[in-house]
Amino acid sequence: MTRCPLCGGDVSALKTEPLECGACGLAFNVKRCFCAPVYEPGLETGIYRIAKERLFSLALDFLERVLPGKGHLLDIGCAVGEFLKAAAARGWKAEGVEIDPVLAIKSSELGFEVSTRSVEEAGLKGDCYSAVTVFETFSQMNDPAAAAAEIYRLLAPGGIIYLREFNAAFHLPLYRLECRGLFKVLGASPSVLHDLNFRPKTLRFMLERAGFRDINLRNSPPTSGDPYRTGGRLGGIFTRSFKILYYMLAQALWVITFGRGYAGSTLIGTARK
Repeated sequence: MTRCPLCGGDVSALKTEPLECGACGLAFNVKRCFCAPVYEPGLETGIYRIAKERLFSLALDFLERVLPGKGHLLDIGCAVGEFLKAAAARGWKAEGVEIDPVLAIKSSELGFEVSTRSVEEAGLKGDCYSAVTVFETFSQMNDPAAAAAEIYRLLAPGGIIYLREFNAAFHLPLYRLECRGLFKVLGASPSVLHDLNFRPKTLRFMLERAGFRDINLRNSPPTSGDPYRTGGRLGGIFTRSFKILYYMLAQALWVITFGRGYAGSTLIGTARK
């Protein structure tokens, strides 16, 4: 029997991957691929720093509005430590979790304490973090439900989880169009799929099940530029322009549906313990 790795629902009748759970909405691959990222020369800096600099700033702005005392922050999937560095510069006591040893070393070399085990196996002290951030990492976890429950345990009462995750409701249709060859002539590959792919209702389900309250989801602004070089023959300028235009359209839909339409390519979720 094949079961959904998030809610445990029976998906045995489904045959084509990614399988899509009818209960919680998770789209996932049965055979997982957990491997260290390998990028072309010059891409790593763009992906981990330049493309997300504004997103990191927006995250810290939000956390400082709702947690004016700042405090202890844990970044799960901290990669090379760019968000930790930004948080520390603004007065947070920051540490990270990064299971890729090469990336973890780079974060540690910046002076941060970094665990190289998954968050649910790291043995961190509970009830002590003011904020936990998770940028595009739930999609690559082995057990996201266990991770969400552990994050709840780690947060101090009133603490905040801030996550950013790819929106499967956007990327799955694009992926199907790619499979039909629609973007082949352009050399473009706009969809982003991982082992686990979350819809808005899937993120809400996961957070509610872990015990979180005051759950809020919204479209995320896009990353800057074309860090993964997915634009193909259309190039980075087209990609940048398209992302900005599409985000504006997604936001317009969100407004006219009174916060019920999530068409953005990525989502931001916040919740409180």
